[in-house]
Amino acid sequence: MNGKQIVLGAVAVAVVAFLTIKVYPNFPSGRLGVLFYFTASSHHERQEFQATKEGIMTLPLDASTPINVIIHGYTESSIRPWVVNLTNALLSRDPSSVVMLVDYYDLTTISRPYMMENARNIAQSTAHLLDLLVKNRGIKLSNIHVMGFSLGGRISGLVGARVKTGKIGRITGIDASYPWLPPVTNEEYLDAEDATLVVNLRTSLIGSRSPPAHVDFYANGGTGQPGCQKWYYFGPVQEVCNHYLSVKLMTEAVENSDKIIFPACKCPNWESFQNNTCTCEVINHFGLNTDPSIQGSFYFRTNMEPPYSRPLD
Repeated sequence: MNGKQIVLGAVAVAVVAFLTIKVYPNFPSGRLGVLFYFTASSHHERQEFQATKEGIMTLPLDASTPINVIIHGYTESSIRPWVVNLTNALLSRDPSSVVMLVDYYDLTTISRPYMMENARNIAQSTAHLLDLLVKNRGIKLSNIHVMGFSLGGRISGLVGARVKTGKIGRITGIDASYPWLPPVTNEEYLDAEDATLVVNLRTSLIGSRSPPAHVDFYANGGTGQPGCQKWYYFGPVQEVCNHYLSVKLMTEAVENSDKIIFPACKCPNWESFQNNTCTCEVINHFGLNTDPSIQGSFYFRTNMEPPYSRPLD
């Protein structure tokens, strides 16, 4: 065995270890907890607040305030450009609404088993916040929309399963990721049990294996996005590109929610959609205007560049 083989073998062992066992330390730190931020049209800058009874009493809310909750993805934070863009789009669409950001960067860890544990803790903290809002500020769960990208989509499902005061109005999985390891319980997934309406947008293999939601949207079949088919994008890089298209589609959908965009055809699979064997008599639209009464799997194509929405062919 030569030196190169030894190095590759050591790397392989390290990768397997981080994927399957608890490797210390829980990096960077599991002790710092989840940070919550509040932003509204009336606030020029976001403000941090505590998920306590005292902490939420200072927030400018009333019982009818629509609340959007955004949960970022793995290795990210709440200041990612897509989070900022989506926040601005939501507040521009409805100035009476507010956006709450869940920031778990300090709970991000390389060791996947630790990250699964941390994800449950993040979800528990967020569910506790929502319960506090219901009990102490009179917020209706039906007015709460939780949006989670990638791991944040999985965490959204965990939040829905842990809320004690009822069911969240809507959860949107933005290419919600599939568990890295076999889940301990069904709660580990984002699925149709987690909210009154669960919508999942699928754009990559990272999210395409998660269980059915009430409404599943497959952009370009759920992988192989047009703008990501570049010769210099090898496999994993291409999937990351596919994955991040989801947040661009979500933002475009919110920015244009006063229009009818992202029409999608109900179809059993992508092949049937491509072969025009689906009649497309049943159509739904991805975005804030998704019809909750029209459920199932829906397929649509996008343009390579913005605007991504295009009519059904």
